[in-house]
Amino acid sequence: MVDLNDAKQFLPTTREEMRRRGWDQADVILVTGDAYVDHPSFGVALIGRWLEKLGYRVAILAQPDWRSVEPFRSLGAPRLFWGITSGCIDSRLNDYASMGNRRQADVYSPGGATGLRPARPLLAYAARAREAYPQVPIVLGGLEASLRRLVHYDYISDKMMRSVLVDAKADLLVFGMGELATAEIARRLDRGESVDAMTDIPGTAYKVVRNVTAPADAVRLSSLTQQTEDKPQVMTAYEQYQQFARPGCRPVVQDQDPGTIVVMPPARPLTGEELDALYDLPFLRQWHPRYTSEGGIAALEPVASSITTHRGCYGGCSFCSIYFHQGKEITSRSIPSLLAEADRIAADPRFRGTISDIGGPTANMYGTSCGADEPCSRISCVYPSLCTNLNLDFGPLLEMMEAFVRWKGGPKSRRHVYVASGVRHDLALQSPEYLDMLVKHFVGGHLKVAPEHYCDSVLRLMGKPSFDSFREFESRFDEACRKAGREYYLVPYFISSHPGCTLEDAVKLTEYLVSRNWQPRQIQDFVPVPLTRSTAMYVSGQDAKGRKLHIPSGRHEKRLQAALLQYYRGDNAKLLAEYLRTSDHAGLLKDMQRIWSAKRRRR
Repeated sequence: MVDLNDAKQFLPTTREEMRRRGWDQADVILVTGDAYVDHPSFGVALIGRWLEKLGYRVAILAQPDWRSVEPFRSLGAPRLFWGITSGCIDSRLNDYASMGNRRQADVYSPGGATGLRPARPLLAYAARAREAYPQVPIVLGGLEASLRRLVHYDYISDKMMRSVLVDAKADLLVFGMGELATAEIARRLDRGESVDAMTDIPGTAYKVVRNVTAPADAVRLSSLTQQTEDKPQVMTAYEQYQQFARPGCRPVVQDQDPGTIVVMPPARPLTGEELDALYDLPFLRQWHPRYTSEGGIAALEPVASSITTHRGCYGGCSFCSIYFHQGKEITSRSIPSLLAEADRIAADPRFRGTISDIGGPTANMYGTSCGADEPCSRISCVYPSLCTNLNLDFGPLLEMMEAFVRWKGGPKSRRHVYVASGVRHDLALQSPEYLDMLVKHFVGGHLKVAPEHYCDSVLRLMGKPSFDSFREFESRFDEACRKAGREYYLVPYFISSHPGCTLEDAVKLTEYLVSRNWQPRQIQDFVPVPLTRSTAMYVSGQDAKGRKLHIPSGRHEKRLQAALLQYYRGDNAKLLAEYLRTSDHAGLLKDMQRIWSAKRRRR
């Protein structure tokens, strides 16, 4: 096992660590707004190890002080390019809650400290990198760059924004999972090609400058000015782009006012063999030792002993951006690769006997596939109905789960393997065998599911199945628990203030929750994340067919909808009582008052 006090085993983060490897210069320096954690769930580690495998010298500049150029000179100039990412999640979401309140902790920083990254890391880091070494190409990547590749809405500033490629004055932007595009950029730069000539790489965006022109067959999207002045254009641009956001399609071009960018079609997904090789890389699954004395990195804890089984999601939920980042095509790892990773985790002295999760964006999509000859423009393969080309063979998934049952050992074994990723409940209904095995071997007392809402009118806008589907799943789950002799519970997720959700819709959901005596902890107030259909609804005020929608955008209504989902909390009592007294919901108010009184008595 690697000695965690020996920083040489990590990718270098200082000149001294580079010197220990015998380097005088790095080929690529990856700059990240997160602390450096060498784990495959952290994108900078994944890309760093990938480039290392391809033979490049990669160094990491984690959370540099952007207020000075000196940290960006500390490792010297990269020979090929700077790779800049905000980190694992969008920086605005990392810094602010849905109602614009500043978050009190940063789980991607040592000890949860805040203030270690700038407000918009891609822009700040790119400016300092350019100042440090003006001739070195700058490539943006990661989730934030991916979602903000085009004109987009920013909920903190409450306005439409240019592509971050233009605002950061970078040379290229890599979107999606990034391995293939990043490798191609490195190869071309290594053989002396100009970054300005890289106008044909799938999974990248570039600026139209000097002699760089847009392809003749590119599809033109509404510009920043058009979307700012005519809000329905936001929905039009979204619907148009999603038709071309798949491998092999035509590029798109968009005026940024000023500036123009070209976004190439996405890169093809990695093959199963390539995905196996990627996750077989020598990740230490630990934060860099420099952070230990500062309290470590909290974001590592939930995923430290998790295993990613596949990539992609064809659920197509309106509020989710996975379709535009990972793609909807499922790429699954082989069972030997997954078991080998489990063995590596178990061999670590820190292993406490539990694999916390085997899954992906949606745990029960492993091994399923599309039978069509060519990718289609349909966002969801399961909504509003199952696509006839979807191959829902649960055989590979059941085989993988059976392999992990054997890996755990017999009933007296101290090993445990859980599925903590979200399970798509409507898909689970397609295989009673899957649900039986899930409950018997992979549920640790609670299973996360996401009905999201109760009202079918809201669920349709979310791209989610009818609530009847959840009722059926709940019944089947209870039956599976009885068969297995288990007493397990569902943990349902709900979203408040989604576009199209009125206060009356929110009340109907609360009435259902009260009738079931459910007190959900897993709720999310809607956040308009860039590049999702729900955000296009939020900004345009209409659905994809141009029908007007109620948009819960005011702070008071958003607080009220969130409070209705957490009706059991005493600090919500005053707000809810004021609303329910004046909205003809006296019966619901009486039910809540009984709940509040009972809580006070227990205290």
